[in-house]
Amino acid sequence: MIAHLNGIDINYEVHGDGTPSQSRRGDLVLTHGYSASLEMWREQVAAFSAQYRLVIYDSRGHGETTAPADMEQYGLARDYVADQLALMDHLGIERAYVGGLSMGGMIAQEFALQHPDRVKALLLFDTGPGMGAMAQDAARVAQFTQMREMMQTLARTKGMSAIIDAMRNSPMALSPAATARAIPESVRRHVENMKAMSVDGYLGGSKAMQDWSGSLDRLPRITAPTLVLVGEQDNLLPASRAIHGRIAGSRFVLLRNSGHGTNMWRPDAFAAETLDFLAAVDAGQSVDGEFVVP
Repeated sequence: MIAHLNGIDINYEVHGDGTPSQSRRGDLVLTHGYSASLEMWREQVAAFSAQYRLVIYDSRGHGETTAPADMEQYGLARDYVADQLALMDHLGIERAYVGGLSMGGMIAQEFALQHPDRVKALLLFDTGPGMGAMAQDAARVAQFTQMREMMQTLARTKGMSAIIDAMRNSPMALSPAATARAIPESVRRHVENMKAMSVDGYLGGSKAMQDWSGSLDRLPRITAPTLVLVGEQDNLLPASRAIHGRIAGSRFVLLRNSGHGTNMWRPDAFAAETLDFLAAVDAGQSVDGEFVVP
């Protein structure tokens, strides 16, 4: 479905609407990662929509949602958060379980900080508190800036296929998770699907993350029950631990044998841990603690 909101067309899907059990448990709104689309959640749709009304959508510049040509229309704290707020308003959702993976987790953090009254619980998958957290690490900032400029030039001159080739040879693609076991088909499919992404959307999303001031110093303000889940071989593991350490009472879950994109590397475990957390929230139980899933 398409809705014209906040000046762009937003593509979204709603699953599991209309049964009494879902009405009691409420709405679960999930935002995908950078360079992905709502298709990223496809393996979780059945499990999540069996218990909640599930809303998934293509974020700005991704999938079937508008990709503005103006790079100034890709503000994470302004535009991406406003898009999600507008979609929730459009669907009549007062409060929801709000979550996201990677860049989607950054959007979820910012959404929870700006609109705490709209968040029943927060789910942060394979994510970090933003580039702002490393503002004083000049070497890392320079490294990311150089990488962004290189990828921008590559995308503008040779297109998305060249970006995919570069990703196949990136440190993330060659991580222990990728070399120790076969790469899941869903991960391969995600990379290949990037061919259809617009260059404007790809560069705009990158700019949004790099320009975001980050959440690190503001995370203690979050009071909603929070799940922080990450893969053992994810480069964002230290960043996820930092988030967990700053949100009081949060639950930290580490999935073994998983790289970035835990819902694709370990779909069954990912769904089980997410639903276990939500069940605890629904029951009014404490969610804090640290867990390792073999």
